[in-house]
Amino acid sequence: MTDLLEFTLPVATPDPEAEPVQAAAAWLQPFFHGGVVVEVSGFGPYGETDRAQVLLRGYLSDTPEHARTLDDIRQALPRQPFADFYGEPRIKHLATEDWAEAWKRHYHTLHIGEGIVIAPSWEEPTSRPGDVIIKLDPGMAFGTGTHPSTQLALRLLEKYIRPRSVVLDVGTGSGILAIAAVKMGASRVIATDIDPEAVRTAEENARLNQVRNQITLLVESVVDSGRYELVLANILADVIADLLLHEGLAERVAPDGVLILSGIIKQRRDVVNLALNAAGIAVIDTVEDGDWVALAAKRQASANR
Repeated sequence: MTDLLEFTLPVATPDPEAEPVQAAAAWLQPFFHGGVVVEVSGFGPYGETDRAQVLLRGYLSDTPEHARTLDDIRQALPRQPFADFYGEPRIKHLATEDWAEAWKRHYHTLHIGEGIVIAPSWEEPTSRPGDVIIKLDPGMAFGTGTHPSTQLALRLLEKYIRPRSVVLDVGTGSGILAIAAVKMGASRVIATDIDPEAVRTAEENARLNQVRNQITLLVESVVDSGRYELVLANILADVIADLLLHEGLAERVAPDGVLILSGIIKQRRDVVNLALNAAGIAVIDTVEDGDWVALAAKRQASANR
């Protein structure tokens, strides 16, 4: 694997849930294979926040093309909302091993929902009988379970999955939702991502969790055929709207199936709502975490006829 470029953007606030942080994270996330990591640093010895700030970090393979991408981000930064909060971005070259160790410093076992345990492969998690345990190496693909959008999607998945169902996971990233679906009782998952690196990472994680035979991985966006009892998309609001309006995401939902959408920052929820209405899909459930929201939806009665 190639070495990496680490992109760091300082944000002048100690609050990781502040609007400038969430807006920057939503903007930056699609550019980076692993999404963005939100950190807070600079607290005083007694917890003083006067010098604390949020840091957003993202990683790309070290190629000339990605170096140009980071330069484009740097040039576009002054035109972003809340630009006054953003410091000068820093770009650092990392060996692959350095990046892997950085993940290990920040990524530990998580307990989500009623009984979901997400654990890195290097930790042995504590769990209760009946818990769904997912071992994960994030690789360079988004979806470690630490981001609110992934946690919200898992909570809705836990609520709406049916035994022996067939699931479609669009934008699978690390494969976390696809793996969780199988471990919660799905008979098969079709998992897609337009990033080949994400598909490779998802395959490795599926093998790690001994569910590879139940997950079909494809390098593409939305499959062009089939109806699924559960359809998952943890991406971004504008991408979700485009998938609904132009790539047939709604058509992949079975008549009595459920569509779970996450990665939606509250300020962009209207974009998703408009696309859902146009597709004849009605929201049946909403969960929130800070500025992030996830939706469960079903076909409207008139759309089933």
